[in-house]
Formats: sequence, C-alpha cells, structure tokens
Amino acid sequence: MGTISLAVQLFIVFLLTSYLLNKYSTIRKQNLIVTISTFIGWYFSLIIIFVLPLDVAITFYHKCSNDRQRVLNISSTPSPILPECELPGGYVPDEVLFDLWRVVYWSAQILTWLILPLLQSYVTAGNFTIFGKIRAAVINNTLYYGIYSLCFLAILIYAMLKGVSINIFRENLKVIVVSASNTWGLFLLVVLLGHGLVELPRSLWHHGNRHYRLRKTYFDIEKLASEKSEAEENVKEIYKKVRILFNSMKSDSNGQRRKVRTILSKFSDNVIDQLFPSRQTLNNASAQWKVLVDRALFLENLAFSESNGYNLDLSRNTCVPTGVRRIWYTRLQTPLCRVLGVVTIFMTIFVLLSECTFFVVSYTVSPAAFVTEYASNRFHYKYTQFVAFGIIVYLITCAYFTIFRLQIYKYYHLDPNGHTDENSILFSAILLCRLTPPICLNFLGMIHMDSHVSMAKSFGVETQFTKLMGHLDVLPILATGINIYLPICIILLCAIHYYRVGAYVLHNIGFDQFVESDEMTNDMINSGRSLVQIERNSIKRSNERNQRNENWTKSIGNTANTNPVQKYKRSRKNEEERPMLEEEEMEERELTESPRISMSPSGHPSSSGFFDDM
Repeated sequence: MGTISLAVQLFIVFLLTSYLLNKYSTIRKQNLIVTISTFIGWYFSLIIIFVLPLDVAITFYHKCSNDRQRVLNISSTPSPILPECELPGGYVPDEVLFDLWRVVYWSAQILTWLILPLLQSYVTAGNFTIFGKIRAAVINNTLYYGIYSLCFLAILIYAMLKGVSINIFRENLKVIVVSASNTWGLFLLVVLLGHGLVELPRSLWHHGNRHYRLRKTYFDIEKLASEKSEAEENVKEIYKKVRILFNSMKSDSNGQRRKVRTILSKFSDNVIDQLFPSRQTLNNASAQWKVLVDRALFLENLAFSESNGYNLDLSRNTCVPTGVRRIWYTRLQTPLCRVLGVVTIFMTIFVLLSECTFFVVSYTVSPAAFVTEYASNRFHYKYTQFVAFGIIVYLITCAYFTIFRLQIYKYYHLDPNGHTDENSILFSAILLCRLTPPICLNFLGMIHMDSHVSMAKSFGVETQFTKLMGHLDVLPILATGINIYLPICIILLCAIHYYRVGAYVLHNIGFDQFVESDEMTNDMINSGRSLVQIERNSIKRSNERNQRNENWTKSIGNTANTNPVQKYKRSRKNEEERPMLEEEEMEERELTESPRISMSPSGHPSSSGFFDDM
C-alpha cells in the first residue's frame, strides 16, 4: 500500500513538472535533449519536496518504536499506558526510501555540475555542425570546470590539515563532495530567501490592489517600449549585414554561402533564432509587450465596469464559465489576495524566527520545531507529515518565486507564456538542482531532526535523507559558521528588501525602478497610459476594418473568384508567405530596395512601425 502511495506522489510530481515545463517553454520548438534534461532537473527537485515529509513521518515512527522498546526494557512489567506505534500513511521501507534519495540526488548533481552547463554552451554556440557545437561547449566550460576543481582541491587540503581522513573508498570523501555542493547552495538560499520571504507577501497584497497593478503595468509598458525598439533595430541591422555578406560571396567553394543562407532562412520562420541573441531578445520583448498591453486593457475595462455598473465583458475561450470568472474578478480576487497576503506575512515571521532559533536546543525555541513536536505528541506523529509539508512548501515557494521572476539582462528570463529561450530554461534547472537539497537540510535543522546541525543528541534516529547527505560537521568551518551566520544574513537581506534599499539605489543611479510618489515614475506611468490608449485605438480600428470587410463580402456575395476583397487578402497573404530566398536575382533586387523584416503575426495587433508613427 505504501509503495502505491509513493507511486501516486511521483505521478503527481510528473504532471506538475510537465505543466510547468509546457507553461514556460515551447517544447515542440526547442531541442529534445534540452527538454529532457530540464524535465529531469525539475522533476527530481520537486520529488525531494514531496517525499521528504514522508521521510520525516517515518522517522517519527522509528522514534516512537525506539522509545516504546526502551521503556519496555527498563520496566519489569509491561506498561499498558504506552500507546501503539501506528504506521504512517504511505509507509515504505527504509531501503526503498534510501535508494530513491540516492538516485534522485546524485542524478541531479551530475546534471547540475556536468551536463547542464555543457548544454548551455551547446545551445548558444554559433557553429553549424553538431561536432562544432560540442567542441565550442567543451572549450567554453574549461575555465568553469577548472575553477570548481581548484575550489574542491582547496577544500580537500583544508580537510586534510584539520586531520580528516581522506580515502576515496570511505564515506568522508563523499561527505566533502556533498558539503562543497551544499555550501554553494546555502549561499544561494540566503539570497533567494532574503528576497522571496518579503516579496511574496508583498506581491500577493499588491495583487489585490487594482489601482497599484494598473499603474505598475503602465510603468512596465513604458520601460519595455524602449527595449523593444532597440531590439527591433538590432535585428534589422544584423539582417542587413548578413545580406550584404551573402551577396558579396559570389563563389561557394567552401560552403560559406550555404551557411549564410542558413542564417538568413531563420528570419523568415516563426522559430526562435539560436544564433542571434538579439533575435531572441526581440521575441521575448514582443511577447512581454503583448502580455502587458493585454493586462492593462483588461484592468482598464475592469475599472470602467465597476465605476459605471456595467458587466465585465470576458472572452469565451476558456473552460471556466464566464459568470464564474466575472464573480472572481469583481468580488473575490481582491479580498482573497489580501487574506493570502496576511497569511504569508505570518508565515514569513514564522520562518524567520525558526531560522534564528533552530540552533537553540536546551529548550525548544524554534517555532517550526515546536509545532512539529506538538503535532507528534498531542495528536499523532503521522500528522507531522502535513506540518512538515506545509513548512517546506512555503520555503520552496519563496525560493522558487525569486528564481521564476528573476531577470538577468539579456541572459536569463523565464517567460510564463512559452517564450523562454533554451539557455534560460537550462539555467533554471541548474538553480533548482543546486538549491533544493540545501533547503531540505535547512528545513531538517529548523525542526531539530538533523542532530549534527542542531547539536541535539537525544532524538536517536535520523531521516534517510540525512543518512545519504551526511552532515556538514566534517569541515569545522562549515559545521559552525553556516548554521549561525547564514540565518543572520537572511534577516539582513529581508530588511533590505522590505525597505526597498536596492530599488532606491538603482533608481538614483539611473536604472528605471517603480518608486511611488516619484516624478520620473509618474512621467513613465503617463507615457505608458498613452501607449495603451494608442493600442486600444489600433484594436478598435482593426475590428472596424474587419467588420467593414465582412459586410462588404456579404453585400456582393460569397463568390471568392470575383470578390476584390478576397483577391486583395489572398495577394497580401501570398506576399507575407513568400520565402525570403527564392532566387538569387530576387536577393540582389531586395538588397537594393532596403528589405524589411517581416515579424511573426499574432492575434494582437502588431506594434511594428509603432515608433515611426510616434
């Protein structure tokens, strides 16, 4: 029965990973190896989150069994007061759980330190052959692996100087390798939790304020407009240079003309160009532009309907009924977001207090340890599985919230509309694989279930996850420093993000940041409102034009051969679908006529040529 329950959990994680991967990437257009590697990295990271609470409950069961047996051995007569130790739901043998942790952890580590960095360099390489891409990836990662080898060698020498027995066939070397990986993950955890513990409640609270959301959307539109315009100009400039290079190659003795033709063919397809980062930047900017404009139009319509008493007009292209969605947007969304914001504020305070007090073991001061112990003693240890799941899910949500919203200029950005490039999706898998095990070790220390971290020797048993990971006390600097000073760093970073120190600093040195009651911010909000109004007028004109065409078609009949409107539409469609490279004579003529790049069509009116009108 326990094996079936474990299989159900793994299947749920499989579905969740598939949904997230489909949401943030275009599976059909990206490399199959990239999709499989990213899926495995995400899947194994989420497995640790869902299965670790079961490991905690089974550990409490073993503690109950040991305590009961100890009392029976001490007492001369059996005591009828002692309760029976019941198996927790989903119980599996320790050997099965340990083997699962071994496969999941080491597979994730091989992915994050060896395979995924190579794939990152492979997908961004500009070579035309597979061998060339592999060669470029190996060369690019030589320095990367050299730095990590030197760091590992330094840790190894430090351990030898401290008297640790180093033997490749013994357990100590494995623990040193795990400690080196977890140290990097713990420092990353400090940065991500310092941001997520503050920004997640703030984001939920602001999500219930429509006026704030609308102003923030206007600001983002104005900020994105310049980036989109710059990306369009970069793509056009690159295209012109490649066309000039293509026409300058009259002979094709070395196959160079064929390579340039391959580059040019990328501009005519609705695919993500892997060779030019500027094209990917343009695709991301265009996708973000459409999302922001649609959001601004919806919020304006929502505000207008509430102020004038009209029913909100919603599209019918979703499976949720229109009435249910209207009630959600007009009545339920704001109060529910405010309630969730308050709940997450209390959870943040709960986690921060636990982080600062989990090393105090003389008395149970840590709130996480107190709640877990109370649930196991007052009710039943099997209920600790739900408590542990709630705590670790909030920790993971705060850390992953930062990863999925993080934007590194022209390098990393996860687009929830399926426009994420392959480099960003691989980088997210690297972060998740390196971050999840340290979070779990931190969680076990918070609830006093890692005896070497909390210095508590009375618990008696350990989780199978701890048995695999070992402890951080092999290196003294890792055993004492990380467990004490890193929680303090989390508090400091939370305070910095709470008072938005970084946003004010960036705003003062010239980077656009959304700062309330600031003159520059208000100017950008007004400019963004004007851009949205232009887009609304463009949509209105497009709808009126389509309506006139339909009325004209109905008035003169449905004969397509004699219909001038249909002939015009068909000729325009043929022009748009005409290949960019049909004949070399056409290429020469297009070069002299200053060719234009045709952007991919979409349901929303395109903003190409938008800045020329301005």
